[in-house]
Amino acid sequence: MWSRFGLIMLTGAIGCGRSTEPTPPVLPAPPLPAAKPKFLFPTENRTLLHSGEETKFFAPTGPGRPWSSGAFGCVRNTRTRIHEGIDIRALHHDDHNEPTDLVQATRNGVVTHINSNVAASNYGKYIVLRHAIEGLQVYSLYAHLSEIADGLKIDQSVTGGETLGILGRTTNTKDAISKDRAHLHFEIGLQINTRFENWFQHWYTDGKNHHGAWNGMNLLGLDAADILQQVTAGDFNFTSHLSRQPVLCRVRIHQAQLEWVERFPGLVLQTGNSETLPVQAWEVDLNFNAIPIRLKPLHEEGLKKKAGGVRFELLEVNDDVRREHPCRSLVFKKGARWVLTTKGLRALDLLAWRGDK
Repeated sequence: MWSRFGLIMLTGAIGCGRSTEPTPPVLPAPPLPAAKPKFLFPTENRTLLHSGEETKFFAPTGPGRPWSSGAFGCVRNTRTRIHEGIDIRALHHDDHNEPTDLVQATRNGVVTHINSNVAASNYGKYIVLRHAIEGLQVYSLYAHLSEIADGLKIDQSVTGGETLGILGRTTNTKDAISKDRAHLHFEIGLQINTRFENWFQHWYTDGKNHHGAWNGMNLLGLDAADILQQVTAGDFNFTSHLSRQPVLCRVRIHQAQLEWVERFPGLVLQTGNSETLPVQAWEVDLNFNAIPIRLKPLHEEGLKKKAGGVRFELLEVNDDVRREHPCRSLVFKKGARWVLTTKGLRALDLLAWRGDK
């Protein structure tokens, strides 16, 4: 029988020698949870991601019309009318062929507008959410709903994927949306001016604005299908996406302050003398939908006088972009010279509006 001392000696001897135990394998670190995409599909329909299946994703404007009429851009009325969003087909229907697809928030956000009065909009029942992304304020819009989720309220926070309502076909237009065309009109875009209500009263003294600052005139869409595809393909940066938009025109706004600059400072080009000299005007690059994608402060005095006292000055136009995207009609050629149309001037007036004049 081993004495206690002998057992200690034996243990120490073994401990001083080379270990015969096998080296434990190095186990891989557990995978990190996948980050939630910056924008989620608003319904279960994701056939957009399958090449050649566009007809299963986009709802066209009617029988015999191409699927592209349900896409974003200059796709309506022989390319003279813009479609600000995308029309996503329903996948599920009840026994009466009415759609039953759930509509969900594309990302975390705040409910900013709910329209439950079908007669008040050709969007029928719809919801607008406001999102914060990369320091920018972005909106998403969900239209033609058959039902809005119970208890949903203005200023309520929602999480990405949370149910907002049920896909439908509500609208106030003369031509109803047929059951086979039931769809979600979905937008991702930017609100132009938070002082819109004041601007609207100035321009349309007898007009009725049922939707406050979230009126469709104040919401300019981007291609939501393109954004969803890019987000799914990999890392997506919203600011970079904006900066890569084709530039329709460059304008000069002879005004020291722009609300857009205050809300979207990340789109402002920095200049070396911006801290010492006051801003006199802004050079602004606009995409075809009149969204400012770059702004450059100008500090030289007397610029407005050199321009003949005009408030808005058209500096250059990319005619290739204009031909590809003609529907907003912001500019036209008068002889050999490009000029701003009434629509172009109105778009710039809304952008520059401060309500203090």
